[in-house]
Amino acid sequence: GKDPQKCKHFIKIKGPLVSYLKDLLKLLSGITSDNILTVLLKHLHQMSVYVACFNSISKQALKKLISLWSNGEETVRVLAFLCILRITRNQQTLLLDLVLKAMYLMYVKNCKFVSPSTWPGINFMRRSLVEMFTLDLNASYHHVFLYIRQLAIHLRNAIVVQKVENRQAVYN
Repeated sequence: GKDPQKCKHFIKIKGPLVSYLKDLLKLLSGITSDNILTVLLKHLHQMSVYVACFNSISKQALKKLISLWSNGEETVRVLAFLCILRITRNQQTLLLDLVLKAMYLMYVKNCKFVSPSTWPGINFMRRSLVEMFTLDLNASYHHVFLYIRQLAIHLRNAIVVQKVENRQAVYN
């Protein structure tokens, strides 16, 4: 695909496009019906090349999409992930670190409550998070190093100070 910002007529549609994308995000935030969310997410996926043209809109969209990726119904989660992936790829140097951190934190938050009903969602989150980490192995290395170091600290604390809270920190 061609970068829309490089088209000579982009400047003419920039204002209305920004308004449209902001309204689309407002609509996305106000909808609770999974069927309507599915339609909106499919549309957002098609519009993601335009979303990626605007940093503030990209960040707003990603925040909402990561929330849907972590809490939505299965189809909503998948579509939200596809949007996250496309927007992030279009602005990888600017957004990848932010997205990896936010997605990992949501993943950890959801892993605290594992049950047979939550397992498929957690499993999907794990697989899709791995896909995001493979976009840039150098950037991923820094994140993974931090998270493993954090786990090692929790593990050491659980061994040294044998309290239930310390063991729970390792499990989570």
